Amino acid sequence: MSGTAAELRPPRDVVRAVRLMWAGAALTALLGLLRLLDPDAFEDALDTSSGTSARGSYVAYLFVVAVIWLVVARYCARGSRRARRAAVFFAVLYLAAVVTTLAGRPRFDLYNVVSVLIAVVAAAVIWLLYRPGSRPWFLRSGPPAS
Repeated sequence: MSGTAAELRPPRDVVRAVRLMWAGAALTALLGLLRLLDPDAFEDALDTSSGTSARGSYVAYLFVVAVIWLVVARYCARGSRRARRAAVFFAVLYLAAVVTTLAGRPRFDLYNVVSVLIAVVAAAVIWLLYRPGSRPWFLRSGPPAS
């Protein structure tokens, strides 16, 4: 029977992935708050070659990334294939950035701990979105246009 309530609800793995994306958004916003509350803690990482700080731009960037997490989560919950691909793209990009940062200058501080947590969340999101039970959610056709 088409259109049943079970068909309209995302699978458990997709729901978990969406919740993890919410957590990723919260952790990313936390990074922005950490940056606002303790601006000197990360000054060396944000100094540009011209000697000026990119602090304001970086904080804005973090809040934009948090919003992107939420938008992608919303559309994944609706079954958007593009959102699933976007989730993977951003997750892989973030994982690469964290690995590169930790390989270059590993420091054990709150900022890097939160960054690693976000990377773990991103990896879990990819895994959950591509599990066999999630695939039909993203392959189904949308509701009729009429």
